[in-house]
Formats: sequence, C-alpha cells, structure tokens
Amino acid sequence: MAVKGGRLEFLVPHLLRGQFLRPGFVALSLRLGVAQQMPSWAKLQFTSAGVSAEDLDRVLGRITSLTSWVDEWESLGRAHEQGARDALALGRERIAAQRFLAASAAYNFGQYVVFLDVNRKRMLHEACVRTYAQAAPLFDVPARPFEVMYRRRPMRGLLRVPPGRGPKPVVVLFNGTNAVKEELHWWSESFLERGIATIMFDGPGMGQTFHRLSMVAEPRPIGVAVLDRIEGCPELDPKAVAFLGMSLGGYMAIRMATHEPRIRAVAAVSPPYSADIYWNFTLSGMRRELAALYGIEEREMTSVIEKITLADVLGRLRCPLMVSGGGHDHITPASEAWRIFETAPGERELVFYPKGAHDCFNVLSDLKPRMVRWVVRQLEAHHAPAAAAATAASAEELPIAAEAVDAEFAEALRGDVQRIEWHRADTGSEPVRWRWPWESATLAGPIEVVHRSVGSATVSV
Repeated sequence: MAVKGGRLEFLVPHLLRGQFLRPGFVALSLRLGVAQQMPSWAKLQFTSAGVSAEDLDRVLGRITSLTSWVDEWESLGRAHEQGARDALALGRERIAAQRFLAASAAYNFGQYVVFLDVNRKRMLHEACVRTYAQAAPLFDVPARPFEVMYRRRPMRGLLRVPPGRGPKPVVVLFNGTNAVKEELHWWSESFLERGIATIMFDGPGMGQTFHRLSMVAEPRPIGVAVLDRIEGCPELDPKAVAFLGMSLGGYMAIRMATHEPRIRAVAAVSPPYSADIYWNFTLSGMRRELAALYGIEEREMTSVIEKITLADVLGRLRCPLMVSGGGHDHITPASEAWRIFETAPGERELVFYPKGAHDCFNVLSDLKPRMVRWVVRQLEAHHAPAAAAATAASAEELPIAAEAVDAEFAEALRGDVQRIEWHRADTGSEPVRWRWPWESATLAGPIEVVHRSVGSATVSV
C-alpha cells in the first residue's frame, strides 16, 4: 500500500522537516518506536478529536510502520463499530453514540497518512462518514443531513439545532485539506452549548463536498448557495450567520465573507494569506501527494495555487474578523495569521500562540472558548429580538456568579471554560524514554497567548 507522512509532520520541527519527512526516514523512525514515544502535546491532536487516552496508547504501542499505522487505526474503528452495534441492540443508545463517534475518529486518523492509495483512503473516509452518520441521530442534539445544491450537485453537510425557541443563530464550519467535516464535531458541541446552531461542511480536499482545488480559488458562489439555503430554513436566523474555517477552510471562509454581506462575522484558525506558501516550501514528493489528493495533475495544481490568495479581496471585508495562528505551525507559517490581521480592514482580533501547532490543536483548551465567545458575541448583535430577549433572560439566571466571583470563574460556571478532569495516578513503573530533541520547545506550563484587537474592546489575557 502506498502511504506517506501526511499530517504526521505535526511532529517535526520546521527546520528539520525537509529531511525528517522523507519516506525512508519516516519508515525507519516508526520501526524504532517513534509512535510509542509521541510527546504528550502531540497526542492532543487525537484526544481533542475524541480518541480516548487508553485507545491512543494501545494503537501507538502497536505501530511499527506506516502500513501498520493504517491497519491499527482501522482495527480500532472496527472494534468500536461492533461495540456500538451491540450497545444499540441492547437499547443503550448513549453508549452506542459514543462508540460510533469513536469509530469515526479512528477511521479518520487511519486515512491521515494515505495519499497515493486513493481507493484505501476513500474506503476509510467512507467508514468515517458511515459511522458518524450512525451516531448522528443518537446525539443529545441530533445531526441531520443539510444539502446545498451547487452547480447541479449536492454539497453534503450536517445541521445541528439546539433545543429552544427559534430561529437560531448559526455558525457554518469548514475543515481544511485532508480533513473531514466529522472532525468538527467538538467545535459544534461548543457552539450548541451556547445556543448556536451549526452546519458542518467538508472544506477543500478529502470529504464529500470539495474535491477540486479550483473551487477554492473562487468560493464565492458556494457561500451564496449556503446562505440562500439558510434563508429557506425556518429553524435558522439568516440575519445572524457566521463562518468559521480551519486552515485552508479558514482561507475560504474569509474569502467568502469578503463578497457576502449576509455573513455577520468570520473566524479562521491557521489560515494562509496565500496558498503558495504550501507549494513553494514543501517537498516535491508532498506536492505529488497533494495533487493526487485533489485528483489533478501537478502541473495543473501549480497554476491554480497562484490564484488562491487574499491579496486582491481582503480589503473588501466588512464584517468583524477573528484569526488565530501558532508559532510552531509546520503547515501554515506563523506569519500568515499576522499578515491577515494587519492587512484586513475594520474590526478584527488576533489570538496568537507562540507554541501553538497547526489548527492550534495543542492549545484548543484556550482557543476554543475564546473563539466561541467571540462568535456568540458577534451574532447576538444581529439575532432576532425575541431570541435575543430569551438569551438575556437566561443570562440573568447567574447574577451571583457574574458579580461575586472572579470573571474567569464565572465563565467556567457557564461552561465557557474547559473543566478540569482528575485522573488516577499511574502507580506502575515508568519505562525508559528518550527525549525528543525539540521537546523543550513544546508546551510546558501556562499557555502563552499574544492578543491584538482593532476596532473592538480588548480582551484581557
């Protein structure tokens, strides 16, 4: 089976990427036990996506090659899928939902490193989508299909609407390259807790929607089609719509917002200012893999990449913008988030993490509450009066927490801050471990944050 490094490059520092991502080095590293020695900060990309710590350690302990990476994750997915079916047969729907969701995450991580074996990648992706679809009606807030017709073809998304009086404000979520909308489940959960409906779409790359990179260069018609569909949905408030995207999906969200005044706010995590930063600084082998992912010739991809830039449209942005980036991002250089923030007009905020990785996966405990609060605040200003009054009434239920204790603690009571989880200490002996040469550059202690704001009240950090 033809597999490559893919998003495993999260583990490799920027200056060493050119050598460490060569297929021979990656294969040798896995044989020597690199997967078992994965640092705790890197494991966050899995645990924050719904993989339990026990499952992760079990899988990593069995991986000795890129092929076994795929096999072990697929095996975990099958085990959870069968467990979900058993739970469903016993009428234990909540457990079934959790197991189906875990299976979806496992299948997705299995396809991360598959590029050239397109059939295997699609099979794993279909398993990821299938198991999430089986979990969808079992969630406390079910996920329903949400299709948008674009050029006579359906764009498949997932709609989740929180209970209560409607219509609801809505956030449209887009993922990035080699990612799937099912990964956005936990972002969706955070918005649902705040009474915001969510629509999850596959962004550029792998998924059920965008397979051609040329659609990314000019996504304006896609944004128009999505907003027209929202206007026809009585459960949703078309006057309170925000777009949020990850990586290249974040670029798309910003570009669509520059053309469409119905988008009231836009947020992006690790977006590029211009996509040529991916093309000009990556290995030739990875270029072939990206071209294979989109099903186009490398020559064609070169011509399209040059058109994927915000340079000609960012000045038209009229809605508030929030952008985040990380200093240890080895996919999108840290300078891209700063460049977008400094170039965009109007109200905007930047949250930058000097030790943040791509998609800020290792600092989500800080970023997600910040970004969710920001989006909610922006949409509240445009939401229908009746719904806004209901929101204000619910906020009045916590006057003591808001006035008598520290503000951050009050937010924790409302559910804005990730709760601390206590785990039993491991009393077993600690195996001998070698240190990664860049371990000192990873997260240790409090999360460092740089916050900048223009045209809005500065938030303390």
